[in-house]
Amino acid sequence: MKRQKITHERRHIRLRLEIIDELLSGHAKRTYPDLLEALGKSLLLKGEVPIQMRMLKNDIAYLENTMDAPIHRPDKKDNRIYYTKRFSLKNVPVDDDDISILKNAVAILKKATNIKLTDEVDEIISRLENKIHTNVPDSGTMIAFEEHTEAIGKEYFDDLFSAIKLKQPVKVNYQPFGKEIREWLIHPYMLKEYRNRWFLIGRVDGKQSLSNLRLDSIKGKIKNSSEKFIENDLFNPETYFNDVIGPTIPKDTLPLDITIKVDTSSADYIRTKPIHKSQVIHKVFKDGSLLITMKLFNNYELKSQLLSYGPAIQVIKPELLRNEMKDIFLKGMELYK
Repeated sequence: MKRQKITHERRHIRLRLEIIDELLSGHAKRTYPDLLEALGKSLLLKGEVPIQMRMLKNDIAYLENTMDAPIHRPDKKDNRIYYTKRFSLKNVPVDDDDISILKNAVAILKKATNIKLTDEVDEIISRLENKIHTNVPDSGTMIAFEEHTEAIGKEYFDDLFSAIKLKQPVKVNYQPFGKEIREWLIHPYMLKEYRNRWFLIGRVDGKQSLSNLRLDSIKGKIKNSSEKFIENDLFNPETYFNDVIGPTIPKDTLPLDITIKVDTSSADYIRTKPIHKSQVIHKVFKDGSLLITMKLFNNYELKSQLLSYGPAIQVIKPELLRNEMKDIFLKGMELYK
C-alpha cells in the first residue's frame, strides 16, 4: 500500500487516534457522547478543531479493524466504549513504511554529516526489521549534498557526544594553531559544526567563560575525568548562535548593526540566499542593487563570508567593520601588484 504524504490532515488523524487510545485505555469508561466531548477538549488544548460523531466512529473502526484494538462496543447491557484488555498504540510495532522512512532519513543524515552515530541507528533499524520479520530494500540516491574535504577530528565525535549526554568531564591533549600541546580538563556542553569542521563548546576547568575547541586540534585519546561535572550556566544552546556566523563569539562584545550595499550582479543571489537569517532588505535601488541590514558579532567567519562576495558588496557601517574590510582588500591588492 502506497504511503500517503504526511499532511496536516494526516497529522490530525494521528493525533486523534493517540488521544482516543489514551481515553479508551484509562480507568474511566465513557459513552460515545462522553468520549466525543473528552476528545474535543483535548484537541482544543492542542490547537486543533474538534470532530463530529461520524468521524469518531470511523476512528474507532480503524483502531478495531486495522490496529486490532480490543474494543467493547456499546450494547443493551453496557452502553460504554472501552478497551476490554490491556492495549496501547504505543506498543504497536512500526510497519514496513515506517522503517522505509527511517532508512531514508539515516541515508540523508549520513550524506549530510558523515558521523558515526548513524551506524548505531542503522543497527537499530536492522533490529526493528528482524522484530517484525521484514526487509525493506534500500532506495537509490535521491538527494546529493555538497562534497567536502574530510576534516580531521571526526573520530572524536562519538566520545564527546557521549560525554555531553552523560555530563562527563574529559581530559584532552589540545594544540591551538602555532602553540604547544597542553592537557585540558573540559566540561563539555555542545558540539557545533561549521563548514564541515566540528567544534566542542565547553568550559575549561578553572575558567568562568566558554571555550571553543576544534576537534582537529585534539591529539591522542580522550580520557574521562573523575572530577565533578560543572553544569552549564554560561549560555543557552538554543539561542547562543543566533547572532553569529560560525562557531566563534568574540568575548566582551555585542552584535553589530551592519548595513551593506549589494551590487546588482549579486542582488538576486543574496536576496534568495541571505548572508544570515537576520538579513533584512531595506531598499531596492533603480538599478536592482540592494541595501540590506543584519545584526551580527564581528568575527573572523563574518569577514570571510563577506569577502567571498568580492566587490559585489560594500560595507556601509559600522565604520569599524568597513575599515577592517578596506584594509583586507588593500593588503590583498598588494599581493597582485
